[in-house]
Amino acid sequence: MVTLKGIDEELVKAQLKRAQNMAGLPLWELNSQEDIKVYFRVDEKISPAKFKSDPLVPGGYLANSLTLRAMKPLLFVAGQDLDELADIQHCACGEEWDLQFWKFCPFCARMA
Repeated sequence: MVTLKGIDEELVKAQLKRAQNMAGLPLWELNSQEDIKVYFRVDEKISPAKFKSDPLVPGGYLANSLTLRAMKPLLFVAGQDLDELADIQHCACGEEWDLQFWKFCPFCARMA
């Protein structure tokens, strides 16, 4: 399981309330938020930056250890609005990845 450590949730929520899209509208409706925990297990047979449904844990996923280390511990799921916040990184390994979801390249472990 990926856990939240050392992040001030109230500060993050305040920043999200201030965030607006290009039309000046709020990006998220925080009053109807829902906290969801997702469980992950290591399976080194899974390719880097990929996930597979866990047959043993309903709603859980399998991923290799590099993928799990690269994942940010707290993700906000907000549908298509996240596209406006994309921070695409171009890695020397030839892959692209979004800094809003990953701490470092989930394909080769290089830092941004």
